[in-house]
Formats: sequence, structure tokens, C-alpha cells
Amino acid sequence: MAKDYYDDMENQYPRHGGRDGGSRPSKTLIVTIVFGIAICVAVIVVWYRFFPQTQSQQGQQVVIVQPATEIPTVSDAPQLTQPPTAAKADDQRTPVLEERSQAVSLSDRPITREGTSVGVQYATHKVAAGEDLSSIAALYGLTTQTLISVNQIRNVQAIVEGVSLRIPDRDGQLYTVREGDMLSTIARRYSPTLGWKSLQEVNGLKSEIITVGQQLFIPDTTRAASVPLADRSPIQFEKPTIGKVTTLFGQPWINPATGSSEQLSGILIQGSWGQAVVAAGSGQVVDAGYEVQGKGRFVTLSHEGGYRTSYHHLENVEVKIGMTLPKGGVIGSIGTSGTDWQKPTLFFSIEQSGISLDPSQFF
Repeated sequence: MAKDYYDDMENQYPRHGGRDGGSRPSKTLIVTIVFGIAICVAVIVVWYRFFPQTQSQQGQQVVIVQPATEIPTVSDAPQLTQPPTAAKADDQRTPVLEERSQAVSLSDRPITREGTSVGVQYATHKVAAGEDLSSIAALYGLTTQTLISVNQIRNVQAIVEGVSLRIPDRDGQLYTVREGDMLSTIARRYSPTLGWKSLQEVNGLKSEIITVGQQLFIPDTTRAASVPLADRSPIQFEKPTIGKVTTLFGQPWINPATGSSEQLSGILIQGSWGQAVVAAGSGQVVDAGYEVQGKGRFVTLSHEGGYRTSYHHLENVEVKIGMTLPKGGVIGSIGTSGTDWQKPTLFFSIEQSGISLDPSQFF
């Protein structure tokens, strides 16, 4: 029984290493597997040897290229030392120029004349004891008319100690833009050789567009504008006749007495025949007469505060020397006497202490 049992067990569970069992792999299979593994390893080695490096280079290309472009910059840094130093020097000079353009006095810097700088610059002068317009103008190499124009002075006697005046860096005048004005027409009207582009540059304009009421500086002429001194006039004048102002104060005109071109010391008002001319302010007739070529029939009145008004080219005169007229009192009528003009035109001027003022600033 025991033997049969063991025989049965031996039959039921054959040995794994037996020839008939079939469970042990053959040498061919083992060789095949090893060969397959070798191929896989070879493929992996080839892949990591070539493909991953290419991808790495491609993926890192942006990162690698950037330092590569910076290497020459770093190596050349000593050669670039000089340009930054020069730039720094320029930066240090710039505030000095700005500081000078904003200075409140021209006494500590040279006066700039037209042609040496483009844009007009202003400084401030505080009137000291004993100074007047003439001495201040001489101090800065300017004309009194320039100071009168820029500061809109209507009362010369108001220039007293403590008053501040605007001082331009060249002779000229300020013009207030009117309806229909253009840079070209303004330049042509005051200085045909100036040109609208130069006028634009002098005033620091970004374009040729200007607006009514805007003030422009016109080099080398005389006219008024800006500053509170205008309110200090002890007398108010009115327009002496109705009509259109055809020529403004400071504009070039042909003087009928000399036939030469001059700057107008008053204004010209064009009217109609028989139109009345009245006293611009209450005053006394101190001069009247007739010039065949020049003033024509004219009248001069004296007013308080040292002012004088003159009326030229009258058709007829209805007053005599010594008469006192109220403001608006009739002097005569508009005409063309003393000229060869075709239309009746009145020359009207205001002066104070011998200095001509712009009549349009009074009315």
C-alpha cells in the first residue's frame, strides 16, 4: 500500500526538471529574450544619446542664447565707460540751462539777442529807488517801447520803486490775436521779413494754429500786452470816432510827412465823410494847426496825469487853442488832409511824458 501510494504521488506530481515535463525554458528562448533585451537597451542608449540632447538644446535655446549675447557686453564694459560719463555730464548741464531760463533777473546772465536763441525768454526786474523806464531799458539794452509793450503800461508815472517789470531778452512787442488772424498775416503785417515759421518758433508754438485772445511776441516791433500796471492809469479814454482800426500801434506805415516807412506811434481809424471826431478824454486844447503834407489839420489835447492825445488828418476843426473840452466833446470831423488817401482816416495817438502808448489799451 505504501509503495503504491508513493508511486501514485510520483505519477501525479512529475518532476519539473524532467524531460517530459516541458516546463523548463529552452536555450533558444533564453537566447531570444536576452537578444531582445540587448536590442531594447541599445535603442534606449541611442535615444538618450541623440534625441534627448537635441530636444534639450532646442528647449534651452532661448536660455542659452541670452547669456551668449550678454557675454560681449560684459567683456566690452570697460570700453563703454566713457559714453555713460559723457551722458552724465550732459544731465548735469541740463538743469543749469533750465535754471537760467527761469531766472528772475537778467543781471546775472548775458542778454540774448535775436538770432542767438529761438524762443523769447522773460525775466523779472524789481524797480529800485531812482530807476525809471529809460534807465531800466538802458540797463538791459532794450527800448522803452519794448518795456511799455510787454508790461502793458498805460501810466508811465506808475513805474515806481517796488513795481515788478517783465524783461524780454530782445526788443519787440506782444500782440493779441484777433478774429481772422493767422501767423502768416501777422508776420506780414508787422515784419514782412520775419516769416510765419520764425514767429511760431519765437513763441514756442507746436503748430501754426492760434486762437483769438492769444498773445504773441513779435520781435523788433513795439506793442503792448499783459501785467497789472494797466489798471493804474488815472484816466480812461474812449475811442475818438467810430470806424474800423486799419493799422495798429507799432505796425509799419508810410508817414505822409516824410514818405518813408516807420512804426506807427498811434492807430489809424477809417470812417465816413462828415463823421465826428470827439475828445477821447476831458482836457485842454494845447495845439492846433495845419500841415500841407503830414498831419493835415490836427488838434492836440492835454489831460491830467501828463497825458496828451493827438488827432490828425481832420476835414475840419471846430476848436481853438486854450479851449477846455469834456470827454466826448466834438473836435471836428474825419478827413484826409495832409495825405493823398482816398478814404477818410483819423490818426489818433496817446503819449505820456513824451512816451507813446498804445491807444487800444485804453478802450
